[in-house]
Amino acid sequence: MSSELFDEYVEHGPENKLELIESRLVVGNSLLGSRLLLRQLLQGWSPAAAVALAPVQLWLQALKMRYGVTVGNDDIADLSLHNIGYELEDLRGGYRGDEHSHNGVRQYLNTSLFRVAREVGGNALGRDFAMRLGENGFTPDAMFFTGTGLNRLCNYYLNGPAELVIEVLRPGHEHADRVIKRNYYQAAGVPEYWIVDPRSRSVEFWSRRDGVYLSQFPDRDGLYRPGSVAGLAFRPEPLWQDANWYGGSLEELFFLEGSQQPFESIPHIQEGAGWGSLPFVPDLQLEPAPIGFDQYISWCPEAKFEYWEDRPQIGGAAGVRNLLGMLLATFGLVDVLNVLPPQSWIEALQERIAQEQQDTEHKAQWWHLVRQAAAMLRENFGIVRLGVIGDLVRSQPLNYWSDVTLVAWDAPQQREYEIYQALSGLGDSPQMRLLDAERGFKTAEEQQAIAEQLVPL
Repeated sequence: MSSELFDEYVEHGPENKLELIESRLVVGNSLLGSRLLLRQLLQGWSPAAAVALAPVQLWLQALKMRYGVTVGNDDIADLSLHNIGYELEDLRGGYRGDEHSHNGVRQYLNTSLFRVAREVGGNALGRDFAMRLGENGFTPDAMFFTGTGLNRLCNYYLNGPAELVIEVLRPGHEHADRVIKRNYYQAAGVPEYWIVDPRSRSVEFWSRRDGVYLSQFPDRDGLYRPGSVAGLAFRPEPLWQDANWYGGSLEELFFLEGSQQPFESIPHIQEGAGWGSLPFVPDLQLEPAPIGFDQYISWCPEAKFEYWEDRPQIGGAAGVRNLLGMLLATFGLVDVLNVLPPQSWIEALQERIAQEQQDTEHKAQWWHLVRQAAAMLRENFGIVRLGVIGDLVRSQPLNYWSDVTLVAWDAPQQREYEIYQALSGLGDSPQMRLLDAERGFKTAEEQQAIAEQLVPL
């Protein structure tokens, strides 16, 4: 499965875009892309990764609603759904589509726009940065903004419409950019929206006038001058020359006309949500449940789709866990059951129930390893004050995502990698990590756990 999943994920996965549209996590411009990513994550990490995120009784209710199966915790050990007919969903509509120069064109646009942005009094960012429009979060392929008037720059997103938004088309995704996003951008007040089509080597220029987008065209000299960015001019022709895409040529797309604006760094507004600013507690129900914008910003990892350890990786284990939770909320548990064969869900539930029945023994083993780790850290690294937080100190059973988080107050910062190696040497299960109580980034959940739940060692 691992080599097949690698090929499927890398060659036929969704585009690496994670957006919040109408309170749902939309991957690669469509809900089909969201379902495709959900299936690929479950194939790599196992259905048990999703089953751990919602109560067993809720999953049993979902099975009853989807397959008409009534079963309790005591009966599930003998349950089999092998004979229930199941046909794998056709999710090809969620594929990222053919490349057709998409990445090269997008890279060239971003590089050239970034070079000139400060000269016209603004800044430019690519699609790893979200633009908040109401309760929606979009990640355009490129955008220019000034941080005043229409928008404000927060630490993790742009609050309000950028002065210029650019999307680069992929084959099969035309409706998302030309209709769906154009309507959202128009309603939210994005002044200039450009749609770049590498396949046809064309650019559609849409300028918002009296609340409506009107199609625009370059001037007679071949340059397009957006009304929302005074002094900026754009020449499309070099965009189609692949020698320019990755810095091989200095031929620019964007130009400054007139005097250069005095550069002033756009300040980040120290407000709003950020990664880890809210505890990860997704509202998982039988039917879809809305995801708030602050939850999206706090939980959603960077859209960096990678593959290692024989499974898809997006922001490490925490990022994958968060994505699974948001995807379960997006579709609801009943609909999620359609993504994989029914027996795979039954086996995951059986595995979870069996593990919970042995939770006392598992926690005793984990505590033994924790004490070993504490002794090693004190002896080898001179760390005196230590504690532990997380699922091990809570009353709930351990689950698929549980690990051991040690907290130290006097860890030698220059030996951080040595400490990581030493903890890894104690074994793979449970995974152990050391959190510095006095330095470094900590999520709101970790800060709260240190203040309220820490058990000294």
